[in-house]
Amino acid sequence: MSETFEIIVPEKPKRIDHLVCEELEDQGAYVYIHEEDGTTLTLNPTASAVFDMCDGETTADAMAAMISDTLDVPCENALRDVKEILAELSGFGFFDS
Repeated sequence: MSETFEIIVPEKPKRIDHLVCEELEDQGAYVYIHEEDGTTLTLNPTASAVFDMCDGETTADAMAAMISDTLDVPCENALRDVKEILAELSGFGFFDS
């Protein structure tokens, strides 16, 4: 029997505190390392920017608006991408519950 898991994205996601971020300049990526369990996550610059906005106060809509303004992309595209990024990050347990 297979189990189904539901990934819940908080309304206002907040990153966990015990993270170290390393920039991989030659690859244009960022690596986040969970200090307590060693879990690592590699993000592209856009995903890293979204993750950095996860302060427990900012909604996905607000994040998308900032990304849309910064990258000059349609807000609906930015919102779709932000929601995908947040769902992926939620699956890794990098948000406070």
